[in-house]
Amino acid sequence: MQRTENWSSDWKSSKNPTKQRKYRDNAPLHVKDKMISANMNDILRDELGVKTLTIVVGDRVKIMRGDDKGTEGIVSRVDRKEEKIYINNVDRQRTDGTVREKPFHPSNLQLQALNLSDPDRIDKYDVDDLEAIEVEDEELDELEEEEENEMMQRMQAQSETDQQEDDEEEDEDEEGTADEKETEQETETAEFDAEEIVEGTVDEVKEAVENGADPQAVLEAEENSKDRKTLKQWLESRTEEE
Repeated sequence: MQRTENWSSDWKSSKNPTKQRKYRDNAPLHVKDKMISANMNDILRDELGVKTLTIVVGDRVKIMRGDDKGTEGIVSRVDRKEEKIYINNVDRQRTDGTVREKPFHPSNLQLQALNLSDPDRIDKYDVDDLEAIEVEDEELDELEEEEENEMMQRMQAQSETDQQEDDEEEDEDEEGTADEKETEQETETAEFDAEEIVEGTVDEVKEAVENGADPQAVLEAEENSKDRKTLKQWLESRTEEE
């Protein structure tokens, strides 16, 4: 008997639903492999002398139940944890419009031909005619091409997403820069209010202009205020310099 903290081989025959569920969910990989086995067609049964075999990527299977009954295809992915099989080009459209490969339970599939890229897979079986049970190379090449195309599409989609995020960050930076400039302009305006400047002494007015106040604006404010001749001459000279 095999046993771990969350799993025991005895639970397979238990009538307790909790133990049955734990047996399947927490089973080690070599037990999970048996759970993703499928029945084989008559040719495979005759050649291998068994009724079932573990499904691997690259096998050709036939859907025996459901809406896609009768459809054949190459296995593109095996999810041992969830006990699901995915078949190339057998898809479903989700409510959000995206298309995903449709999952199948192994019990709904029948093996039609085997991927023998690993020769040890059938080493223990006495097979007379390998060609009768082997998936054709063209089918495997088509699967690889599909996987490469999907990978390229995912990479392209990721690239577009990254570019969009970069563009959004640049827009945010530009908006931030524009806001900063506007704030600076407002600050400068607040700091160099011409009417307030000319209320000070001549030296204070000159100091304000030296520090960045607009001499033309200060000159106009001075003409409308104290109208100091010497200061106006000095402001006129500064205006001409600019």
